[in-house]
Amino acid sequence: MVRMIVVIALSLLVVAGGTAYASQASLPGDALYPIKLGTEQAGMMLPGDEVGRAERGLGFADRRIQELEALAEEGRSEYLELAAEKYGYALNMTLARIQEAMDKALAAENVTARVAEATMKHMAVLAAVYEEVPAEAKPAIERAIGESAAGYTAALGALEGAGVDVSQLPGMPEETRDLVEGILGGITLPTPGPPGGGPPAGRP
Repeated sequence: MVRMIVVIALSLLVVAGGTAYASQASLPGDALYPIKLGTEQAGMMLPGDEVGRAERGLGFADRRIQELEALAEEGRSEYLELAAEKYGYALNMTLARIQEAMDKALAAENVTARVAEATMKHMAVLAAVYEEVPAEAKPAIERAIGESAAGYTAALGALEGAGVDVSQLPGMPEETRDLVEGILGGITLPTPGPPGGGPPAGRP
């Protein structure tokens, strides 16, 4: 009986592991997508400091952008709102971990700079997706762009607050800036500059 229980337990572990692996290719709306999100949440609980958690969170935000792009390509616009919501959650979770790291005097400048660079790339991808999706799907993409713009602004502000010369960061292409500001309307994205030049502009 004991041997049978052990065999059943091991079989369940193998099945669960295979399911978790298979879920990594899933998209919002797929049956395995909640498992994918669950494994990510478990990953955020792994040992490590807040910097490590911020790095994992940024990786999850990158995944959400890939999912948004894939959903748009497949014409599954009914799931774009969910994908945008999960993108905002991953990005805000990343920023929260960065803030906690800075509160603990941990060196978080590198991951914060990566957030600034990543969100700049996210905005470029999302702006291109926005032009391709049907009208009813545009609000979801606009929401994701707004989350990305807010994350970009927050990351630059955190770097400036830490005394980092953000003028050394990669600049945003003018085309991306124009597209994003045109889509969101009424905002001016921050322009990196030397510390002490005042807080970057953001949402009104």
